[in-house]
Amino acid sequence: MRRRIAIIGGGIAGLATAAWLEHDHGLRDICVVEASERAGGKVFSQADSGHVLEWGPQGFLDNAPDTLELARHEGLGDALVSANEAAAERFIVRTGRLREVPLSPPAFLTSDVLPFGARLRVLAEVLGRHKPAGDESVFDFARRRIGKGAAEVLVDAMVTGVYAGDSRQLSLAATFPRMAAMEAEHGSLTRAMLARRSESRKTGSRGGGPAGPGGTLTTFENGMGRLPDCISRRLGDRLVLRTRVRTLSRTPSGFRLVGDGLDLEAAAVVLALPAYAAAGIVGDIAPAAVAPLEQIPTAPIAVVMSSYADDKAFGHPVHGFGFLVPGCEPLGILGCLYCHDIFPAQAPAGSILLRTMLGGARDPSVLDLDDEGLLARVRVALTTVLGGDPEPDRTWIVRHSRGIAQYTLGHLDRVTTAEAAAGAAGITLVGSSYRGVSVNDCVRQSRAAAARIANG
Repeated sequence: MRRRIAIIGGGIAGLATAAWLEHDHGLRDICVVEASERAGGKVFSQADSGHVLEWGPQGFLDNAPDTLELARHEGLGDALVSANEAAAERFIVRTGRLREVPLSPPAFLTSDVLPFGARLRVLAEVLGRHKPAGDESVFDFARRRIGKGAAEVLVDAMVTGVYAGDSRQLSLAATFPRMAAMEAEHGSLTRAMLARRSESRKTGSRGGGPAGPGGTLTTFENGMGRLPDCISRRLGDRLVLRTRVRTLSRTPSGFRLVGDGLDLEAAAVVLALPAYAAAGIVGDIAPAAVAPLEQIPTAPIAVVMSSYADDKAFGHPVHGFGFLVPGCEPLGILGCLYCHDIFPAQAPAGSILLRTMLGGARDPSVLDLDDEGLLARVRVALTTVLGGDPEPDRTWIVRHSRGIAQYTLGHLDRVTTAEAAAGAAGITLVGSSYRGVSVNDCVRQSRAAAARIANG
C-alpha cells in the first residue's frame, strides 16, 4: 500500500493532523495507523444509564480557535455544550477542608484559602525576586514570586489539576509558558495582568490569567469522544486499527512502515505517538532522537467515577466545579470534579456524578490497587472533604498506566533535540508529550504540523 502521508498514532493529535491536512490543504492521500481497537486515545466517552463518562479530558477551553474550527469542520458546531455558569465555584483542600478559590484581589484578601500572611505575600508579588539563570521549576518560580505558602497550596494544586505532577520537578517554561513570558515581558505577573486587563477592555477579549488564556470549559453533546468519532468516520478506510507499526525505515522515495499485517510506503511520516512509543521505532532512521524521547516520563492516573441517585446523598448539595488537592494534603487523591454540576446533561436529573482522580507523579503505585482499594481510598477522601460516606449506586474505574507526560526540568531542550533529529530524517513529531498536554494544545500542534508537511 502507498500513501502520500502516513500518520502513526490515532489519538487526538494524529486524527487532528489528518483532519487539518484535508481541511486546510486538500490532502486526502493519508493513512492513519493505530495499534488499539479504536481511535481517539484517551479522548473517549462512555454512555451508561443516563451518564456520560469521560475516560480522559472533561472538555476544552472555548477560547482556542483551532479546536472550535476543527469541531465545526467535523459537523459538531451545533453539538457544542458550555459548562454550567452556576458551577463556577472552584475549591482547594487545605487542612482537610474545602476552601473556595477567590476570583478577585479583595475576595482573596478576605478568604481563608491561605493564612493571612501568605495572602499578603501574594499581593506583594510585584516585589518578588528576579529570575535566576537556567530552567526553573514551577514551585521555585511560585515561591520566588508569590511566596512559599501560595506555592505549596495554590500553585501546587494548579499543577495537580493539569499535569498530575510534582511542581518541584516540572519546568515552568514548558508547562506554563504564559507565566514565564509575562514575567519576562513585564517584570512581574501583577504588572502583566494589569497590562493585559487594560488591553482586554480596549479589544473586548478575555485576557485570562497567568496560567493561561481565559475561556469556558466546553464539550459536546454526549461527550468529548464525539470529536475523534467524527474524524474517524470521515477517514473511513484511511484509518487502520488494531495495527502496530513495528519498524520504520527509509526508502529511495520516502519511508516504509511494517507491522501487524501492514506493509505501507509513504512520502512523509508523522509520529503522533507518546514519546516513549516514538522512541521505540525511530532508532534506525533518527538514532539521536531516541535518548531525549525516552527521557520524557509519564505519570499514571486512575479515574474513579461514582454516581449517587439522591442529590442529597452527602447530606448537603454538592455544588460547584469541584476541588483540587495540593501535595501537602494527605488525602491520597488528586482532586474531584462535580460532573453533574459542570455539565448537567451528563448525569440523570437529581443525581450526583463525581469524577475523582488518583495517582500522578507523586503516587505512581496507586495503579497497584485493585478496584476495591481504589474505591475505598476515594470514599475515605470524600468523607473527609464532603462530610459523608454514602454508598455509590454505580462506579466506573479507568486506569491509565501512562497517563500524562511530565515536562520535567530540561524538557524543552529534550524536545528541541528530538525534533531536530527526527526532522533531519524527515519525521514530524506531534502530540501531548511535547508542547502542551491539553486537547487544545494537541489540535494546535497538529495544525502547525499539517502546514509544515503540506508546504514542505
